[in-house]
Amino acid sequence: PPPSGPAITIAGMGFSGSLTVPPGATVTVVNDDEVEHSVTSRTKDLFDVHVEGKKRATFTAPSEPGDYAFYCIYHPAMTGTLTVS
Repeated sequence: PPPSGPAITIAGMGFSGSLTVPPGATVTVVNDDEVEHSVTSRTKDLFDVHVEGKKRATFTAPSEPGDYAFYCIYHPAMTGTLTVS
């Protein structure tokens, strides 16, 4: 079933578009690809979730408002932005 709250979907070796969430929200990462990916904040130690192929995982959004760039450590060309407001 689809996630009930905010979600980042990974498909075709890319992230779904930018996502805006409230501070401290639980974000679901849905990996529709066959390979493992991560959603890793460019700001050290904010969030770093690894998701095996065809699996899901969650992480907690930062509590401070702002724009948080992220990438996949396995595929650095995959990038996105999480906006907390």
